[in-house]
Amino acid sequence: MAKLRAVPAYAIPSLVIVALTAFLAFALVRLAQVELAMRVNVDENMLWVVTQAQVATHRLDQAVNRRALGDSSEDPELRLDILTSRLSLMDDGPQRRYLAAEGMNTHLDDALTQMQALRDTVTTTEGEARFAPAQLSPHLDPLMANLNRIANKVMMAEWESTGARLDTYRRSLGQVIASIIGIGLSGLILVMLLVIALRQRRAAQRELIDHRDRLEDEVERHIYRYRQTAEALSQALDRERGVSEFYRSFAAMVSHQFRTPLAVIDSGLQRLQRRHRQFTPDQRSERYSRLRNAVTQMTRLVEASLTAARIDGKQVEAGLGRHSLWRIVDHFCRLQIEATGTERLQSSHSGTEEPWAWCDRALTEQALANLVGNALKYSPEDHPVHITTAREGNQAVCHVRDFGPGVPVDEQPQLFERFFRGSNAAGTDGTGLGLNIARHLARIQKGDVTVHSTPGEGTTFTLRLPAADARENRDDAQ
Repeated sequence: MAKLRAVPAYAIPSLVIVALTAFLAFALVRLAQVELAMRVNVDENMLWVVTQAQVATHRLDQAVNRRALGDSSEDPELRLDILTSRLSLMDDGPQRRYLAAEGMNTHLDDALTQMQALRDTVTTTEGEARFAPAQLSPHLDPLMANLNRIANKVMMAEWESTGARLDTYRRSLGQVIASIIGIGLSGLILVMLLVIALRQRRAAQRELIDHRDRLEDEVERHIYRYRQTAEALSQALDRERGVSEFYRSFAAMVSHQFRTPLAVIDSGLQRLQRRHRQFTPDQRSERYSRLRNAVTQMTRLVEASLTAARIDGKQVEAGLGRHSLWRIVDHFCRLQIEATGTERLQSSHSGTEEPWAWCDRALTEQALANLVGNALKYSPEDHPVHITTAREGNQAVCHVRDFGPGVPVDEQPQLFERFFRGSNAAGTDGTGLGLNIARHLARIQKGDVTVHSTPGEGTTFTLRLPAADARENRDDAQ
């Protein structure tokens, strides 16, 4: 059995729209026809014309009789002229054609003949006798009789015409009402089709969304393993890149910074080996002290290089917590005084509340050590180093101020670059790594290190860390 071809989705709505258009056009045409018929029928209304002629005849007869009785206010001549105009109107083109269609030509001609005879009678009479009833009645009575016959015929024709028109109007009205009902039904069908289409569209959208969700779940399930593998490979690549960067940076620092201390140590040992018997105990003690200083500098270089290399290799991670910057500074100063015996560190704290910071305590202490060590190195021996803490907005800050030579303004933007040393740092031991490491350690903790320096007056380094709520997770370590 052959399969029926599917009906296009737009076929039924198109048919309904065509039907709606046809009903509307038919209703408009019928209404236009009714309006035209009503206008034409008004133009052919003969009943009024005949009635006016009858009235004019009766008034002429009445005027003639009253004039004969001595009533001088009557004007039979005027009445005769009016009657003549009414009969002339009936003899006009449309009215003549209408009466001819109704078979009233003979009566109209007789009426016109009698009218002419009546005028001839009146015209040939002199004085008052010209309106005598005895002379007018032989012509006036037949005229009235013909007009009555015409009126009766016209009235019958008008009744029949009116009945026919009413039947026509009734049929037209019924057809228009049927067309309006058809228009309403067509509109209702269109609305139903629109509602059905909207429901189908909504159902199709839901199915499409469900299918998309199922497809996304399926794709997610299939690519989950590949994503895990890609993440593992990415992490491994990052670790490998960090290790490579660690070794590359460490090798560069070793070749750049370690040569001078090693050369000093080697040269001192060679001299001691060749000439140790020629040196006095004091000379040997002095050379031993130089060698120890060189070893100490070498140790600092190794520690700084390892820290810098770990930073480059992204091996330094911050374990953030809430800590009191006040307590960190006091603890650091106490340890420095116990280890070195220096009395140059002076700490103070602004405000009445402890400045709490969201930071890693070990990294913060290391950054502080680099800043304080740099200040002690460049500040005169007889001048203190001031360390102050405060809370500034949403930051906990620590200011480290020295009274050294300061940093030239044009060199301040380069101050935190690796291996950079100022032009006024000649003759002072240093690696050029301390400030760079301090800033990196601060930024790892979402903070920063800034500098404000005035040549000849000193320098202030500021360690800035995110402020924390002091009421939670307080650090009670001393």
